[in-house]
Amino acid sequence: MIVDIRGLPVALVGLDLALSGLWRDHAAGADVVRVQDPPAESWPALRRAGFQPKPQVVMWRSEALDSEEKYLAGLSGKDRYDVRAAYRKAGQAGLRVGTEALTPELLDEFLALYRRQISGMRHGWAVAEEQRAHILAQAGTFRAVTVRSRDELVGVCLNQDLPDRDETRARFSAVTPGQRGDSLSRVLYWETLREARLRGRRWATLGRDINLYGHLGNAGLFSFKSRLGFAALPGQRIEPGSGSHQADRVVGFGALSDPALLLSYEPAESEEAAVTGPLRLHLYTGQETDPRPFRGVGLAGTTVHRIAPA
Repeated sequence: MIVDIRGLPVALVGLDLALSGLWRDHAAGADVVRVQDPPAESWPALRRAGFQPKPQVVMWRSEALDSEEKYLAGLSGKDRYDVRAAYRKAGQAGLRVGTEALTPELLDEFLALYRRQISGMRHGWAVAEEQRAHILAQAGTFRAVTVRSRDELVGVCLNQDLPDRDETRARFSAVTPGQRGDSLSRVLYWETLREARLRGRRWATLGRDINLYGHLGNAGLFSFKSRLGFAALPGQRIEPGSGSHQADRVVGFGALSDPALLLSYEPAESEEAAVTGPLRLHLYTGQETDPRPFRGVGLAGTTVHRIAPA
C-alpha cells in the first residue's frame, strides 16, 4: 500500500512481499519502501533484500564530563575551532547569551521564532507549537538558553532537566533567519552542555530525530550534531518505548534530499544486542558525494549506496 506520511511517499508493505521482491510492483513513485515492526528473526533476510533494519528514532547523547576543557579535548581540532569561532562571532555581533526561566511570555516569543524557522523547511512540522500546553505544564523543569540582540530574541534552546535520568535534554531550538547556519546553533547546544554540568547531570542530549535524514531533518543536521561530540543511539535504548523497529529501502529522491542518511542496526546474535550495539551509517546519493563530512561518534562504519536516477 502506498501512503503519504507528512509529505513523504512511503510504501508500507508486508514482510513476505518485501522479501519476495514484488514490492517493486507496489511502490511505483515511492522514495522509501518500508516494513514496519519486522520481527528480529527476519532482519538477515531483509538485509539480503536491500532493506536496512533500523530504529525509528535516534537520540543524540553525550557525557557532559566535569569540565569544558576535558570535553573539548575529545573533539577534533577543527571542531574545537568551530566552537570557539561561534562564540567569537556572537561576541563581535554584540549578542547576549544567557539563561532564563520558562514563562508563558518567553514560550510565545520562542514559538514565533520557531514558526518562522519551520515555515522555511521542506517538510516542516511545528511539534513544539502542538505541545505548548504540555510544555507549560512542566515549565518548572525547563530553562531556556537565550541569545538576544539588544531586546530582540534571535536564538533559543528549551532545555529540560531530567534528574531521574541524570540528564539535561534540549527539547526544541530555533534561530532567526539572519542567524541560520551552524554558528549560533552551536552556541545554543554548547550552552546545553554547560547547563548539564552546572546541574550535576552526567548526560546531555539533543533530543530525538526521525531516523531518515533528508526528509524532516537534512543530512547536515546529522553532521552538525556528531561534530559537537554527540552520538546517535536507538531511541528505545535511552527511553524505553521511544519508537519502534523499521526496515527501509531507499529507492529515490523525489521527496528526499541528496544525500539522504539513515542509521541501521548491525548484525547481532539477538535483538537486544543489536539495540545496544553500535549503529551503521548508510548514505544514499545519486551523485559523487564525499562521505567524510558525515563522520559520527561511535559508529560501526559507513556504507555508501549509489541510487540510479529514476
